[in-house]
Amino acid sequence: MTGGAGSEDRRALDDVLGRRVAVWGLGAEGVALAALAVGRGVEPLLIDDRPDEATERVAAGTGVRLPVLAPGDVDWSVVDVVVRSPGVSRYRSELAVAEASGTAVTTTMALWMEDHAGAAVLAVTGTKGKSTTASLATALLEADGRRVELIGNIGVPVLDTYGRPEPDVYVVEVSSYQAVDVTRSPAVVVLTSLAPDHLDWHGGVERYYRDKLRLVEAAPSGRLAVSAGNEEAVARTAGHPDRTLYGPEGRVHVDDTGWLVVDGHRIADTARLRVAGRHNVWNLCGAVAGVLLVTGEAPTAAAVEAAMAGFGGLPSRCAVVGERAGRTYVDDALASNPFASAASIGTFDGRALTVIIGGADRGVDPGPLVEAIAAHRPPVSVVVLPPEPRRLADVLAGVAGPVREATDLADAVAVATDLTPEGGVVLFSPGAPTPEGGGGYGERSRLFVAAAGLGGA
Repeated sequence: MTGGAGSEDRRALDDVLGRRVAVWGLGAEGVALAALAVGRGVEPLLIDDRPDEATERVAAGTGVRLPVLAPGDVDWSVVDVVVRSPGVSRYRSELAVAEASGTAVTTTMALWMEDHAGAAVLAVTGTKGKSTTASLATALLEADGRRVELIGNIGVPVLDTYGRPEPDVYVVEVSSYQAVDVTRSPAVVVLTSLAPDHLDWHGGVERYYRDKLRLVEAAPSGRLAVSAGNEEAVARTAGHPDRTLYGPEGRVHVDDTGWLVVDGHRIADTARLRVAGRHNVWNLCGAVAGVLLVTGEAPTAAAVEAAMAGFGGLPSRCAVVGERAGRTYVDDALASNPFASAASIGTFDGRALTVIIGGADRGVDPGPLVEAIAAHRPPVSVVVLPPEPRRLADVLAGVAGPVREATDLADAVAVATDLTPEGGVVLFSPGAPTPEGGGGYGERSRLFVAAAGLGGA
């Protein structure tokens, strides 16, 4: 299926809405599709694991009340295609039943990629660093005077672009949940990192990597920028026909003095980047590489300077939320795996540090987190959260400084504050997903800030 970004020839989406279509998962993306369908005079079959709650969201989002079925109540023989939301695992047994009945399975991201195959699309994916890289790429493009749409997993449904004027560049953050059903690779992909994550959703690390890389490997192959600082990403894309490396080495890299270098030319001093950490410097390199590949030219030095000065970081991503009694409090609640927490811990090497870790056990090896804690100087104090604090406490015994168990996040902040000397850092970087019923990372961020006495409720 083809059709440029500004074309009226929206074949993939139009084809789906012209068939017997079901929408499964009625969060923001699902409701957006339901609203689009209703606006075109189509009444889709709606499916959600919590039908009663979903009915109210659909009514608010579409202006009409439509019935919502539980997955087990669907007669798949009357459905031609089901568009699943990202939170609905591609490996749900009900989807296997649907496919066995002849029902096609897709996502709004897959449809959007089909319909924008001829557009200037800069897609950003990876285990961590996606949102920061996509935001920096957007800032670079805008600073050089280009019109940009920042969409996708960062919070703006791709469906929102239908019917709007075509920008110069689409910057699209793509999660593994969204990538798995993609059938067309975009013009440019930036791959920030690969590390085990979301294993319960994907059913194992190999399937997770395969699903993540679907964005890169779907035909026809586009251009690819990969962080040279991530061995897994480099190894698994070695056969790509048009790959550019960035970060510690490659076409876009940071030299020994901390300057950003593009094709041998020094562009800007990355010491001016307002967000801390080597991983964020590499995210800047990824943004520059993505802009270079999608536009055919490097961003200007002025654009890089403006992006570094204007980007203060994103919420819940190694964000300094305040100081109290001589201690700095850092919210990294979105660090949902050991790989992400390890990067944040390394940001504060040389400072007294207490890290609050723990959450749901999804079967991910804590090795990177343990290694980062062991390598940090001075020794790291650790506070471990429920539901299984003993498991992590035992792993860290003899590796870290003092290790304490907490009853909840408020208790953890109080314990961490006592363990941290003046001038030190209290870092909330769980290294694990939020436990069931925990309200998500946003709620954990709010609770952390409130417990630190820095606002919130």
